[in-house]
Amino acid sequence: MRRGKYENLSASQMLNVIAKQWATNDDICKIGNVGSNKAIEIRRAIENEIKKNGYNLPRQSIVPMKNVIEYFQIDINYLKKLSNLERG
Repeated sequence: MRRGKYENLSASQMLNVIAKQWATNDDICKIGNVGSNKAIEIRRAIENEIKKNGYNLPRQSIVPMKNVIEYFQIDINYLKKLSNLERG
């Protein structure tokens, strides 16, 4: 049985999602395979960390993708290798 709204993304799909500069709640849902409430919680935690470091965000409901990648500890080089294997 599938947990949450999103299915696991392939390496290529994950690379497409993380190629953006800013992450929305929907992007966090896809990357973390979590629901909306958990994505909001994660986004707020990232926002608080950014603000604690003395930076401001341009608007609410988005955070830098770089911080989302760090939060989930995503290995981009590994995803690229898997993506190349998927293509054949």
